[in-house]
Amino acid sequence: MQRAAIGGVRGAGRGFPPARLFRAALPVLAADKEALLELRRRTGLPWVQCRDALLRCGGDRGQAEAWLREEAQRRGWSRAEAVRGHRTPEGLVGLLREGAAAAMVEVNCETDFVARTGEFQRLVEMAAVATMGHCQATTSATACAKYLLQERELAQLRGGPGGALLSDHLALATGKLGEKLALRRAAWLRVPEHEGYVATYTHGWLPAAAPVAMGTYGALVALGVTDPRPPAATLEEVGRKVAQHVVGLAPTTLGTPQDTPRGEGETRLLAQGFLLQPELTLGQWLLQQGGAVAVRDFLRFRCGEETAGGGTEGEGIPGGDTEGQGIPEEGQGTAGGGTQGKETTGGGTGTAAVG
Repeated sequence: MQRAAIGGVRGAGRGFPPARLFRAALPVLAADKEALLELRRRTGLPWVQCRDALLRCGGDRGQAEAWLREEAQRRGWSRAEAVRGHRTPEGLVGLLREGAAAAMVEVNCETDFVARTGEFQRLVEMAAVATMGHCQATTSATACAKYLLQERELAQLRGGPGGALLSDHLALATGKLGEKLALRRAAWLRVPEHEGYVATYTHGWLPAAAPVAMGTYGALVALGVTDPRPPAATLEEVGRKVAQHVVGLAPTTLGTPQDTPRGEGETRLLAQGFLLQPELTLGQWLLQQGGAVAVRDFLRFRCGEETAGGGTEGEGIPGGDTEGQGIPEEGQGTAGGGTQGKETTGGGTGTAAVG
């Protein structure tokens, strides 16, 4: 009787490839290679997870991608809770300039290894683009303006028109990378298109790349110009050197070209010895450039630095929003994050006129 049963099974299988016996039960026994490659490329998740998602969704790539992102975000939020107490001393500063405006962000992580990954750098780029969108949506181009955002406000920006909140993208990246991540802070400077220029400089181990430059230090410098307007190449060179000076010497206020230098401890930008020509103050060097340029404001970030907001730690993945608490007055400069910001417009209080 047992032999008959075995024979019956063997007979049922004659003439049919073994896989066909299981095809009805497992419609996607081996995930389509092309779909698997595309899903891996679009999500950045491990091969095994991508294969399981395709099996779960019957081979439908769109449904599999949606399921993977939901699952990764869910796991990311759970992971964020598990690593909430971890320190995030590493990360990147990202800078984006468009026209007469520039945005700067700081995103933190636990290790330098994660900061070097494409996934983390895409998060930095997304935060910079979102901050630039915030700038363009909330300011006019009729006056010099500055805005500082702390992480709770930054987290509520969207990663594109109609896109998810940056906090959701942060959760997704946390799930993929397995470390605590923090949207630390962001800022932007904007000047009237025909009356100014915003210079940028980033320093660190990443090569400059368009559109978002990244490094461990960054600076924005708002320049005012008068007619006849200097050539674009001159503005670029002068602005970059001033921004490089800001990164190197960490001024905290702007000052005036008439200020008497106070030695090595000088923190007023225009009274500091110029980084590339120390026998002159920066204000004196600007006066020798022969154009019509005025430094109106500046911002400086160093990744992981302690700020007036308190400490170097982000709160992981924040939620909610907070009211603006004000920022330093225009023309006073900001070295570090300052406080959560209201927009400030108007002229600077100390400029270096050239001409």
